[in-house]
Amino acid sequence: MYQFKDKTMTNTEFKIDFFACKNSKGTSILEKVNAFQEHIAKHEEMGLNVYIKPPMLSGSGREVAVLDRFIGKPKQMLMFGSDNYLGAVKSVASVNISLEVIKSHGVGSGGVPLHSGTNIYQNQLEKALANLAGFDETMLFSSGFTANTGAILGLARADNLLIYDKLNSASLLDGAILSGATIKRYSHNDMSSLENILSENFEQYGGGMMIVTDGVFSIDGDIANIPQMINLASKYNALLLIDEAHATGVIGDKGAGTLSHFGVTNTENIIITGSLSKAFGLVGGYITASKKIIDYLRIYARSNMYSSSLPPNICMSAMEVIKYMQESDAIEKVTANSIYLKEKLVAMGYNLLDTSTPIIPVIIGDEYILTNLSKDLFDQGIYVNYIFPPAVPPRLSRLRISVISSHTKADLNRLLSVMERVGKKYKLITG
Repeated sequence: MYQFKDKTMTNTEFKIDFFACKNSKGTSILEKVNAFQEHIAKHEEMGLNVYIKPPMLSGSGREVAVLDRFIGKPKQMLMFGSDNYLGAVKSVASVNISLEVIKSHGVGSGGVPLHSGTNIYQNQLEKALANLAGFDETMLFSSGFTANTGAILGLARADNLLIYDKLNSASLLDGAILSGATIKRYSHNDMSSLENILSENFEQYGGGMMIVTDGVFSIDGDIANIPQMINLASKYNALLLIDEAHATGVIGDKGAGTLSHFGVTNTENIIITGSLSKAFGLVGGYITASKKIIDYLRIYARSNMYSSSLPPNICMSAMEVIKYMQESDAIEKVTANSIYLKEKLVAMGYNLLDTSTPIIPVIIGDEYILTNLSKDLFDQGIYVNYIFPPAVPPRLSRLRISVISSHTKADLNRLLSVMERVGKKYKLITG
């Protein structure tokens, strides 16, 4: 038996408690670090896969080989935990162009963008991303995280107001905290809540307000109400920043994102941030906006100025993925796969919230059950992600299933069969 937080647990019951492991009782910095060792030792003893993920032995695709670290042997698994929505990680064209550019230009950029780190391939990708989203200019970053912090820190100051959806991505929130600006958060996708904040603060802040939202929310899988947000931003003279990390390559015409999804063509006073690590299957991030905003951020976005720029091969691979998005049916396939899976899971009795994308949250609620599901699903060859508080509110712990365009009907049915078995085991569903 094991005692943790006044609860006695057997070897079939263990709780992942991020709150307990994050904070020290006193001022000691290392107290929480040392306490975590006891917690993670029990995690490993029970053969769980939440804190430490099994390393993959193959590239991310519909099926992957992982190292089962508990027995020291490879294990074949179906991948339902990747952001590689279009299967672009293994795109033949992307891989081939990357190899060609590495041979001619090497493996790195050689500097930061404002010094020696800018090359013609970066310029070409910036223009292609701007055209895809319908904007004037784009600037590249080393990650989507640094793009978000760069946009917020570059534009917002202590005398500004940032108005955030409560479910915005962590990097947007971190950028807001670092900026020193005032932060107010509205209820998720609630336009009345948003307008209340705008109207109450318009007199004080005037043109110093910026609405910040995910386009597709990475945990719930739903889409922001962009048309209404644009109307409110115009009404109250505010900027609108949209993080398109999980939207680009997934929704909109040929993967152009949420603006295209809603048929928005007027991009005045809108800023887009995005990632090359999701549907693009690469690494990197970007901001696309009007030329005047990008010109400003090239100098004042510190996470761009002080980070080495993207390698040329990454830029050219991204160009190939854009071509793949426009010429293939990968987006239609991932959409069809996600619709099929969601319909079947809902029919079983699972709560998927309001997702309308290939991100499928399966609400488990009980953190003890979800912790043990991590072992059950792994043992049955299903690789998914597990989301616990504080990333989600208590009682909304969940599986986060991600669908890939290359998943076959047999893959989807295998997942459904496993979900039916574990659902009945833990009394998550009836039947």
